Amino acid sequence: MSILELFFIMGADPGVLVLSRYDPQLVLLSLAIAVFAAGMALQLAGEARDNSHPLARQITIFTGSLALGGGIWSMHFLGMLAFELCAAVRFDLGVTLLSMLPSLAASWVALSLLARRDLSPPQLCVGGVLVGAGIGAMHYSGMAAMQMAPLLRYDPWMFALSIVVAVALAILALWVRFGLEGRLPTRWALMLSALVMGLAISGMHYTGMAAARFVGTPESQTPMAVVDSGYIAIGITLLTVALTIFVVAANTLLRYRHMSHQLKASEQHLRSIFDTALDAIITVDHTGTLRSANRAVLRLFGWTPEELVGLHMSTLVPARLIDKVEGLVADYLRTGQLTMMSGEQELVCLTREGEEKPVRISVGITHAGSRPLFVVFVADISERQHMEMALRRSEQQYRSLISNIPGVSFRCLLDRNWSMLFISDAVEKLTGYSADDFISRRCSIADLYHPDDYQPTADQVVAAIEEGRNYTVEYRLFDREGHEHWIWESGSAVCDEQGVPRWIDGVLIDQTETKRRNAEYEGKVTAISKAMALVEFDLDGNILEINDNALALFGYDREEVVGHHHAMFCDPELVASDAYREVWAELRAGQFRTGEYRRLAKGGREVWIQASYNPILDTDGKPFKVVKLATDLTPRRVMEQDLRAARDRAEAAAAARSSFLANMSHEIRTPMNAIIGFTDLLLETPLSPDQRRHLSTVQHSSRSLLGLLNDILDTAKLDRGAIELEQLDFSLRELCEQVVATQRLTAESKGLQLHLDYPSTVGDFFSGDSLRLQQVLTNLLGNAVKFTQQGEVRLKVSGEPGAMRLAVKDTGIGIAADRLEKIFEPFAQADASMSRRFGGTGLGTTISRQLVELMGGRLKVESTEGQGSCFSVELPLRAGKRLASQQRAVLPELGQLNILAADDVPQNLELLQLLLESLGHRVRCVADGEGALQAFAEEHFDLILMDVQMPGVDGLEASRRIRQLEAREARVPVPIIALTASVLDQDRQAALDSGMNAFASKPLDLNALLWEVARLLGLTEVPSAVVSASRVADVGMFDWVRGSNLWGGPLRMAQAIGVFIAEQNDLVTRMNQLVASRQWDDGRALAHRLHGASSNLALTQLTTLGRAIEQAFESQDEHALGVLLGELEQALHAVRESVPQAPEDVSEGEPASADLGLLSGQARQLRIALERGALDDASLATMEQAARGTSCAALVNDLRQALDNFDFDQALRLLDQLLLQLQDEETTPS
Repeated sequence: MSILELFFIMGADPGVLVLSRYDPQLVLLSLAIAVFAAGMALQLAGEARDNSHPLARQITIFTGSLALGGGIWSMHFLGMLAFELCAAVRFDLGVTLLSMLPSLAASWVALSLLARRDLSPPQLCVGGVLVGAGIGAMHYSGMAAMQMAPLLRYDPWMFALSIVVAVALAILALWVRFGLEGRLPTRWALMLSALVMGLAISGMHYTGMAAARFVGTPESQTPMAVVDSGYIAIGITLLTVALTIFVVAANTLLRYRHMSHQLKASEQHLRSIFDTALDAIITVDHTGTLRSANRAVLRLFGWTPEELVGLHMSTLVPARLIDKVEGLVADYLRTGQLTMMSGEQELVCLTREGEEKPVRISVGITHAGSRPLFVVFVADISERQHMEMALRRSEQQYRSLISNIPGVSFRCLLDRNWSMLFISDAVEKLTGYSADDFISRRCSIADLYHPDDYQPTADQVVAAIEEGRNYTVEYRLFDREGHEHWIWESGSAVCDEQGVPRWIDGVLIDQTETKRRNAEYEGKVTAISKAMALVEFDLDGNILEINDNALALFGYDREEVVGHHHAMFCDPELVASDAYREVWAELRAGQFRTGEYRRLAKGGREVWIQASYNPILDTDGKPFKVVKLATDLTPRRVMEQDLRAARDRAEAAAAARSSFLANMSHEIRTPMNAIIGFTDLLLETPLSPDQRRHLSTVQHSSRSLLGLLNDILDTAKLDRGAIELEQLDFSLRELCEQVVATQRLTAESKGLQLHLDYPSTVGDFFSGDSLRLQQVLTNLLGNAVKFTQQGEVRLKVSGEPGAMRLAVKDTGIGIAADRLEKIFEPFAQADASMSRRFGGTGLGTTISRQLVELMGGRLKVESTEGQGSCFSVELPLRAGKRLASQQRAVLPELGQLNILAADDVPQNLELLQLLLESLGHRVRCVADGEGALQAFAEEHFDLILMDVQMPGVDGLEASRRIRQLEAREARVPVPIIALTASVLDQDRQAALDSGMNAFASKPLDLNALLWEVARLLGLTEVPSAVVSASRVADVGMFDWVRGSNLWGGPLRMAQAIGVFIAEQNDLVTRMNQLVASRQWDDGRALAHRLHGASSNLALTQLTTLGRAIEQAFESQDEHALGVLLGELEQALHAVRESVPQAPEDVSEGEPASADLGLLSGQARQLRIALERGALDDASLATMEQAARGTSCAALVNDLRQALDNFDFDQALRLLDQLLLQLQDEETTPS
């Protein structure tokens, strides 16, 4: 019998086999023990795998092997107890105990494999075979411990199957442990692995039991269980569980000990990190109290950890942030979220000294029981901020440097397009393309090259880079607009470590303007060299270079002068002088010299030159040579010598003419003084009509002769520039009205309409010479009236301050186009027939143009022959200040004066005596200066009238002696007025120098003389013919001169003013009512009538107010009207109180002839206005004033009603009737 037959049975008769069965409860208990033991073993294997200590790891594996081995053995033994056989069975104790060894070995192998991090397939297979074989060995060794009557044999195929099942299930169990890791949660993977391994252990056991064959005779008819198998099973189970729990507990204690050591080490490690961390780590509880802090807080905040612990976080948080931080803590306690402080935040904290320090914080949260702890990591970022600020400053400096580098900085590749890696923003100003256009390759610098310049430039750059040197090139570029630029470029290649050029760094500078300036400079130098003589000297005066013009000027060849000294062109005396050496010393010092010089050309020929000596400076600003530029002045010097000779002759002629004019003035004015004076006296005496007509002719002719003399003298003074203009404030409106008034009678006598257009928008007051302007306007307006036979003459004023225009337009004979300029020549008229037809000298327009040009303006004329002319005066008159009228209405009250009159012409003395004695003065007459001195020594005089030119001792010498006598005797100086016919300034200055105080021109103007006497004597100007002794008229209210001329005397003017004022009692009330009802047009009309009537009555203040009120009504300015109407009420009251009362002997029942003339003139003016469709309110108001108390009053009243009803036809008929009535009354003798 073979040895295999001792173990295996082949094809046995079932009848010889003993029957068997299993107790299901014990089977389930065996399965549970297997799964439990496998689970505990896998748990310990996991702990062994995580254990880094080798001995502890092996102890865990060993103890786990005991638990698993015990479990395998217990499962096997329980399985054997669950097996019931029809025979009594006993177990050999020794063999049973020995059967545990294979299970322990299998368990150790299994746990050693499971303790690894991973298994390779071969390791998995080998491990499965060893585990399966160990389990099988344990099983079959345990089976061998059975002692019973039947023989135990095995089915070989089932035996083999049991081994295969054990190995396969072991491999499966190991794979499940490693294969499910990471795919399932750890707990589920552990349970599934324990289940698979437990089933592998049980599966092998029951497969092996299935292979067992019990051969023999049954001892009983039914299977029998092992005696007390239940108690044994319970004991084995409890023992196995206790062993397993003991092993787990032991390993738990070992692991706790190991973890404790690890925790202490970790805590020590963390404490080391905590204390040595550069950042502050602070723990804060939910109340804001600082619980812990590391050592870094000392460096960061100045507090030690021990000092900070227990303080509130407000110690470190600024007051403005504490509410926000506490709010975040409260939000976390309420919501469990700290969103606002998640991540890193930058803010400021407080140091111990209270200074704010920028920090970066991050917050972590941990819990100590139910309360959170906030772990705050604080890093000092002040240094970083300083670095960032420094970096920003550095970047800003770099950008500023780049932007301020002249030209365009760039970095480009060495390709054909010079592709830009960087280029400064200045490129946009140069090319029109932005830097981004070049960097993004939207355009390239190569595209902008001039076609002729690209390849030569590229060749130069490449050659320089190959030679390892910097390059400098010039070329042309076109900008975006197609403009050409000259570019200067400098750069160098930057190479890598192998020396291969990688890119070019360089700069572009636009030198287009430099090129242009250089070309312009070269052109100028060339032009100067061609136009002027040019010589270059060194600093010692030696000639370096000379151009052809200089050679031609001095007559030398180049070889004759180059290298020689400047002295060869100068007089030897000049060269030897100190002045010559000083000139060259100044040139060496860099000082510029220019002037006119006398030089000597070849052969000693004299040459005059205008020369400039220009020191040329080097780059250090030091002169290194001198360039002389010269022009030939020799022809001009010759001409100047001729001109000087001519000037001397002209000055001699002018002196002779001045002497002639002075003598002529004296010789003509002296007899004219007598002619005019005595004619005026005779006209005041009773005369027959023929005598009065003859004397009037003499008076008119003498005054015409005086006007001619004045014109001639003015022309001479203008030619010599001897007229000086005054700059005084004056009323242009009043001046124009006076000029028009002086020409009105002449114009009306010819049937002409004379108009003044002075718009209200043009100012009244200007600064200038009003007398000269009046002279110009009088000449122009007089000519217009003279040369106009029918139609009208108009003076129109327009413009603004600084640009005024006064135009005199007529409908006269006109001027031919070819004669327009000739009329301004002295003694010239449009043609010879003008003098014969109209008279005149032809000096008026000449003087007018000269005066206008002297005032900075111009006089223009436009004319059409047969249609009329327009003379325009354009003047830059500046705006002036408002002045009260200062015109003198009457003669001053001087009292009785003792006057000394000295003149060598008896007629002049007789005239003075008659005029002055008629005024109540005492006059002593003498014929020369000696007589004046004798008379002055004999008695006291209040005033001296001294002729300047007298035989013997003239008036100048007599005045000097009188002043000397007064000084010696300490007498009060007596005023001396010079009587002179001279108009020359030097004669008047000589009179002042001699001690005279004022002048009286011949022919004598008594009114002017008396006012000058009043001024010298300091007497108050009191009109005696108009104002009573108790009342003085306000010269700001009345213009007595103009009013007297209009009304035929001051008494008639005062009478008209009184009537006018009496009618204005309710004027202010009516105007206020119109303002309140907003009847602007009616108010303006009423103010216009006030303005016109006041102007005709020469009420200056009311005239101005009326014009202002009219403008305020026109602009609807209620505020201005309120102010102006208040002033009007005061002005009316002042006029009412100040107007002189007419003497009782003046009749009011009959109008004077002057009143009828005024009424007639105003009626004609109103009729002309009505024919044009206009209404002249001023003329109508004047007519109403003049007609009061006359037979024409009713007719004028009807005229007013017709105009108020806008019945212009009826008004024209009434005007014609009025003019006929006035004509009849004027021709009817009184």
